[in-house]
Amino acid sequence: MHDRRLIRTSGKIFLCLALLSATPLFAKSLTVDELRKIQSKMKAYDSLSVDFVQTRYTDLRHKSTHREGRALFAKPNLFRWMLETPKREYKIFDGKSFYDYDPEGNTAKRFATNDQQSHELNQMIDLILNFDSLLKRYDVVKADEDGDLIKVQLKPKVAGDVSSIELHFAQKEQFVSYLKMVLKNKNSLTHEFKNPAHAAIPEATFALPKGVKATDNN
Repeated sequence: MHDRRLIRTSGKIFLCLALLSATPLFAKSLTVDELRKIQSKMKAYDSLSVDFVQTRYTDLRHKSTHREGRALFAKPNLFRWMLETPKREYKIFDGKSFYDYDPEGNTAKRFATNDQQSHELNQMIDLILNFDSLLKRYDVVKADEDGDLIKVQLKPKVAGDVSSIELHFAQKEQFVSYLKMVLKNKNSLTHEFKNPAHAAIPEATFALPKGVKATDNN
């Protein structure tokens, strides 16, 4: 009886040790130089498509709203940002003009590239597409390597409406899987990305559908 208990206890100890050895106990802190080395080894992709969940938090109301969608990107700065819930709203940049496209009404408004609506989205897309050069524009507050994920906390080098950024980069799949932007007014915008694909995207994808005439937003 004593031998059986000893065998059971030994088995449990062995299992615990095996689990502990397979699971990292803590994330590895990265220096800025180590983060630069990781960036230099990254493979550059010209295109990216992802599904996402968006969470917008309003500090004044202490309220969060959630939406789902899909996004398509192509370097240097083309994108098609498609919110699908609770209603469909598309944001499109064809390299020259920024459009707010309503697929239900088949209408579009054209915004200036420095408009507040396009500015916020452009900031976020720059982070998604250009992880390899973000250290030129942001200071690193903290960086950790946690398994496959590189988790980075940033602050802009130049003061603006964004106070801090948290970003997760999946090394194996080579894409930003999490992005949170906190504004100076304490509002925040968070995106969780999944199902990445790097297949080439036709340039026509980033144009308004045929027959849609855009009106300028005044």
